[in-house]
Amino acid sequence: MASRAVQMYSGVDSVRAANELQRAIQARRDDWPYVHIYPPPDSQDVFVIGTAGVPVAPASLTAVALAYQVQSGKKFFQTGVIFGFQGGAFVPGDATFTEDRNSALGSANKQFLPEHGLIAVPVLLGGQINGSYVEPFILQRAREFEPLDVIRIKATNVTLAGGTFVAGIFGWEVPVLSVKHGK
Repeated sequence: MASRAVQMYSGVDSVRAANELQRAIQARRDDWPYVHIYPPPDSQDVFVIGTAGVPVAPASLTAVALAYQVQSGKKFFQTGVIFGFQGGAFVPGDATFTEDRNSALGSANKQFLPEHGLIAVPVLLGGQINGSYVEPFILQRAREFEPLDVIRIKATNVTLAGGTFVAGIFGWEVPVLSVKHGK
């Protein structure tokens, strides 16, 4: 293990170094260090719901239930998701849900990214009251999306005979210039 020399200052140099440290601390005092947990003061809420009819024949057809593009000049921090179905009983495995970025349906784009942990999910995510989705499934850590990323939630019918897929994404957008990660 290589050792790193510690710079020691004395006299006037120590005062200059202390002043420089104080300026650096003051320059960062208004930065928002918790963008993955709490929305910063300049954020805008994102609350997007989408639906798609369930393709019925043949089985294993996929429908895009939601497509959302992050605004230019903004970063999106996703904190919640809904993978839902309305129109009858749903047994785990009747359909699967996948969230990805920058992958159109039927595209051979090699640059797309499925969202880790949200690939071929065989169960519904999100809370219902009286058959309507009212509460998102909260992600353990916010997912970070870049400007102009396109987020899609795709639902694949396995055994359903009809109904509607419901999808939602939730979080906040922040201007790119205000998201600072250590200087």
